[in-house]
Amino acid sequence: MTLDKKQHFCILPWVHLHISQNGRISPCCNNNRHLGNVQEQSIKDIWSNKKFEALREQFKNNIADKRCNHCYNIEKSGKQSLRQISNQKYSKDLVRVEDNNPEPIYLDIRFSNICNFKCKTCWHGNSSAWYEEGSKRNASNERIIKAFTTNFEELFEYIDDVEEIYFAGGEPLIMEEHYQVLEELEKRELFDIELRYNTNFSNLNFKNKNILKIWKKFKKVHVSASIDASHELGSEIREGFNWEQFINNRKEMLRICPEIYFEIAPTISSLNINTVAELHQELVKLQLLHVDNIYLNILERPQTYNIQELSNEEKCESENTLKEHVNWLQKSNGNDKTIKDFKDIIQYLNLS
Repeated sequence: MTLDKKQHFCILPWVHLHISQNGRISPCCNNNRHLGNVQEQSIKDIWSNKKFEALREQFKNNIADKRCNHCYNIEKSGKQSLRQISNQKYSKDLVRVEDNNPEPIYLDIRFSNICNFKCKTCWHGNSSAWYEEGSKRNASNERIIKAFTTNFEELFEYIDDVEEIYFAGGEPLIMEEHYQVLEELEKRELFDIELRYNTNFSNLNFKNKNILKIWKKFKKVHVSASIDASHELGSEIREGFNWEQFINNRKEMLRICPEIYFEIAPTISSLNINTVAELHQELVKLQLLHVDNIYLNILERPQTYNIQELSNEEKCESENTLKEHVNWLQKSNGNDKTIKDFKDIIQYLNLS
């Protein structure tokens, strides 16, 4: 199977298991198509049910899904989407499509909404810190939302064949289940599994465990730190964020495990589009970040913070700021991909 002209095909339903904080299984974190719930059925039954099979057949036939608009919109801006990244990364598994042999080798389990931050662009489903506001709007009766209620250990039935685990939240570094998974990996000596994180990077210690010392045991760890701005603005956008703490944690990481890949992953919104360049440059100048270790998330919702909602005058100002940053990147030996990513933000800004 080749991917030529397969503009809607996505490999994820053949290799990827995504479980959200409320137990729902969906195709990925960007598509809310309901395929089942681990609080009601086993993972095994959901993975092979008619809904999952219908999704696989749809993508196999290159039929678009309106719930994939996040990827389609990202692709229109010229930036690589999760669909494209996954198709490329798991191209070796295309044989699974032809052989009808799906297997969850890439796990993305959001164990709960437990989080110590209250970010402006977030909500209660992703952060327990938003509970008070959520309860006022009847969004939830519970502060802590957990994916698994009884069958958590069913995950371990698949762990021997897993190639990659993505931990996000909530905040994964303060979740009990995250450390239970790591303990199981250590017990089975599965140190070749790739560990990827989206974390606010505020807590490196949980109970008697230090995550840096645990990471050193694994061959491939990829850490994406969610940070939108430095100093006071960083705290305004992400309530709970502390710039000094972030800097100290990064220095500690460089001291204990400098070999681990570390990047920042700012969410580009109207709140920080004019200051993300300052954040990037400051961390590079402090020698805490390689110039190319940045992943730009384009915020689509809530719409009020979408950069396409800016006025024409504001867009012009933002475009000029980003162009100046592109010039800095070129002078700082930023690679073509990093430069293109910032140019793609400009293109997305002007799509509307």
